[in-house]
Amino acid sequence: MTVPWWTFDALLPQLLNVVAAAYILVLIARIAIGRPGLAMIAFLPFFSAVWRLTSVFYIDAFGPVPSEQLGQYIGSGFAILPLVVCLGLFIGALLVSFRPQRLQRLAFEPRSSLAAIVPGGRFELSNVAFWVVLAYVLGLWIELRIRGPIPLFAGIERFDYTRDYGGPLHLRLIEWGPMLAFQLGLFMILPAIRGGRFDLRFAALLGALLIYLFTVGHRFSSFFSYTSFFIIPLGALLIGRRAKGVAAGNLERPMRYLIFAAVALVVLTAMALVHSYVVVRASEIGQLQFKLTQRILVQQGEMWWATYERVFVQGDWNGSFALFKLLVDPFNPASNSTMQFLMEQALPLSRAHELIANGQTYTGGWPEVLFEIGGPVGGFFLVAASAILFAEFMFLLTRCILEERYATCFFLTPILYAIEVMAVSGMLNSFIQLTFMAKLAAAGLVYVMEDGWRASRLALPSNSTSATGLTREDATT
Repeated sequence: MTVPWWTFDALLPQLLNVVAAAYILVLIARIAIGRPGLAMIAFLPFFSAVWRLTSVFYIDAFGPVPSEQLGQYIGSGFAILPLVVCLGLFIGALLVSFRPQRLQRLAFEPRSSLAAIVPGGRFELSNVAFWVVLAYVLGLWIELRIRGPIPLFAGIERFDYTRDYGGPLHLRLIEWGPMLAFQLGLFMILPAIRGGRFDLRFAALLGALLIYLFTVGHRFSSFFSYTSFFIIPLGALLIGRRAKGVAAGNLERPMRYLIFAAVALVVLTAMALVHSYVVVRASEIGQLQFKLTQRILVQQGEMWWATYERVFVQGDWNGSFALFKLLVDPFNPASNSTMQFLMEQALPLSRAHELIANGQTYTGGWPEVLFEIGGPVGGFFLVAASAILFAEFMFLLTRCILEERYATCFFLTPILYAIEVMAVSGMLNSFIQLTFMAKLAAAGLVYVMEDGWRASRLALPSNSTSATGLTREDATT
């Protein structure tokens, strides 16, 4: 017998879901308003969390709803409750790592500024970086013109273009694009660290890259990823200024530019989505409302619902088997084994392998994979460990940005990418690769060498007395 919606038994689950979702949304909103720098640092996982939370709430509250990708109806239930706990642990780890007392010690510790070590003046590396990246961007456009059809005009999917026509420069962008965006953001804020203006040349380079991605068929996910990495250095700058109690000052005008850029990005994303459904996928135009509902409200949360149903409701999980499939015997070792394993668990095996072989993966991964390994109890401990790893690494990166450790930031960039992907899609197999171990060792070595160089510069007599004969203490008084 169907229970009327107005009864207590029907309203209680809905009330629990609403309160749980509202708690996380309000918490993230307070961070975004009160500590915008931290929100920028964690923008990628924060945005993904809000979207997934909304999707899981929709599945719980309005289910059962059809899931096109899973081929079944999913919901209703309480899948949102353990997800809220996971997001609470994640946010808590960030707040602890970026607590005000720790940031103040970072802001005022000795040797925190490169300006105290090397003389001021124009930072020539920025000019070199600008011309190198500009040459690369121009090369991308030239390569696009000479290698074949232009996806925007030919109605070609981005995956098909990359596989059939993508040249060397294009393939490097697909592999390293978000990391390049982070470097562009870093060079943009470098003059502002020393009290100067933003170097908006690098923002223009990012804009050229986004327009290129639009032209070759990319949509929201690429724009979102590149922008998220680009604003991390800006978030670090805001955190440093807040810790020092420095007013926004010359940041106000560039922040207004940032709002205009965000509006332009939203327009570009909308155009890309409309083009995708109207031109590239014209056959699906009759199902546009259904497709958008699936894309926005179902696909973001369906994999979490499948894991919740299997692990929490049915108690069906095997940590040893999960680790074996994730780290030893994935279907395709060259890509994210987490989503491969989750798709194998949620779909018929032949269907999952067909999709993976065609380069298609579903959305999700974190925290699903951690509960597949640790079960309904141990999964929360793994979530806490992954949250601490993310928060502490982002604090280290923030410190390196504020201390102008350019070499260390460069070598930390691929590790940043792996950490960010882990926090969103749960990718674990990248951490056991020999190449990742080499990158980690190289970053540690460069950090130690850069630290030694800074100490040696401070110890030089020429740095103790300026050209006017003032001691360092006199100069800073």
